Amino acid sequence: MKTMTSMILAGLLLASPMTQAVEQTLPAVLYISSIDSDELYTKLKETPALKLMDKENVGNPLRLVVNYKYETTAGGEAAGFTSALLAGSSLGILPVVTNSDLVLTYELRVHGELLTSVSYRENFTKAQNMYSNQGLYTLDKDSMAWVMTTVDKFAADIQSNPELKQLIEEYNYYFGQ
Repeated sequence: MKTMTSMILAGLLLASPMTQAVEQTLPAVLYISSIDSDELYTKLKETPALKLMDKENVGNPLRLVVNYKYETTAGGEAAGFTSALLAGSSLGILPVVTNSDLVLTYELRVHGELLTSVSYRENFTKAQNMYSNQGLYTLDKDSMAWVMTTVDKFAADIQSNPELKQLIEEYNYYFGQ
């Protein structure tokens, strides 16, 4: 009976709010992205740390900048060149095959100075018609699905960032209620 009571007390202690990790919320943040996606913005805004983020906080000193770039792999460069030659010689009947890494970078900046930067990388192979036009700031469906998976990783990474914790503490010291 004593062990049952002690197990119940231990369970209640572990479930108490005092023992659970507290997620820190950033002050108001301006959101800037090279990815034209409202879905990414909405998912980022749903994270507790970024609930005060907005696209229209133009004068705000704290900014979240989301950028992406493609980095060609060594094998992807050779394959891309060969498939481009074959696609060109077939007048576009054959597709152009590319293999590159999509690198997504989240940067938190304060007054233009980089506070923290987190990058995620995934390899993608694509075959597309040489005449297709995807758009300048859009990602294909598979790439965008992967980008959406990085939001939770980013939210976890910024919770453990010491520079960010220090910024939040300083902000709360000067501007807290």
